[in-house]
Amino acid sequence: MTDPRPARRAYKDNAAEAGRLLHAAEEARRRLAEAEEERTAAYASVEAEWTRLDGLEERAAGIWKELTTRFGPHAAGPLPGPAEGPEPADDAEELLSDAHRRVREPVDHLLAGRYVGMGVLGFAAAAVVAVLGLELAGSLRDLGRGRLLAVYAPVVAGPWIGYLAATAWIRLRTSHEEQEYAVDTAVAGTFGGGGVWLIALIIVIVRLVT
Repeated sequence: MTDPRPARRAYKDNAAEAGRLLHAAEEARRRLAEAEEERTAAYASVEAEWTRLDGLEERAAGIWKELTTRFGPHAAGPLPGPAEGPEPADDAEELLSDAHRRVREPVDHLLAGRYVGMGVLGFAAAAVVAVLGLELAGSLRDLGRGRLLAVYAPVVAGPWIGYLAATAWIRLRTSHEEQEYAVDTAVAGTFGGGGVWLIALIIVIVRLVT
């Protein structure tokens, strides 16, 4: 008669091994689910980081565009690429904020001399046009009093002519870096052109007195 105890022990061993394997399989499934969750979270964090980096790149491009608009492409140069070497110690947000602040900082330009220059330019331009008007009136003697329009019109338009001359000079001859400040000095051209009014007034007074 066969002893059943070895078979019972083998059955218990097999049952214990099956239970261990089932437990291991359940643990493996749990770890796999956790790994899947971590992978999904990692993908989500990567997408969020890419979105943040895209936003930083757009901000950097905007700051560089503002710098180029203010000081000109020659002064700003091309938009630089990523720096080589170790990562900067400062946060990218702080670096961009500091760069934006520096781009918008006022630049100290000496404008007193420019006001004088624009005034002289405005006066010279208005005076030249007035002289040309006198020459034109001299060649139009057949028009009678109508030729006086060629004399009075440039004198009356003197301030406007001076302003136009100053504005044209600033736009065409002033460096891009200084234009945003120099544009305010164009008003000196108006006053310079107004000097033609003063000369015309003196001439009128002298003629009335004499």
